Amino acid sequence: MATLNATNNVTAVTQWGALKRQFPDGVGSVKRNRLRWDMQIQPTTLSDVYDIRLLYSLERVPKVFVRSPDLIQPADDPIPHRYGDGSLCLYLPGTGEWDRGMLMADTIIPWASEWLYFYETWLGTGEWCGGGHGSPKPDEAECERTRSKACALYPR
Repeated sequence: MATLNATNNVTAVTQWGALKRQFPDGVGSVKRNRLRWDMQIQPTTLSDVYDIRLLYSLERVPKVFVRSPDLIQPADDPIPHRYGDGSLCLYLPGTGEWDRGMLMADTIIPWASEWLYFYETWLGTGEWCGGGHGSPKPDEAECERTRSKACALYPR
């Protein structure tokens, strides 16, 4: 895992400010260098509106939880790319996709919206086109069959 020196870290207060500027309808706070941010996301105009919560501190990786509506999990098919605590798997830690020098308003929040788009596509097709570890990305023919352009639009 890559290590960052402390001068590359964006503080929780700076993260909060960037979130507030980019998503003014969201609400959050920073206490003891821990950030909590609540907001609504609608991945597409046809999508549900999701209430999400972002939790972050410099000692931990950011975590995003969907607070409502409840995510639907078919009985025989667990929801892909979630951690045991229910948070969304948005990137593979230790690969450099995200680090503490990046603004979450430009990375984590858009990735959460993208995750929700792939989730909705998965609900409709049974295929997770978002890629990621542990689940091979379907080929183009498979995406075309499911009428999902997600694989082409969001390669990972």
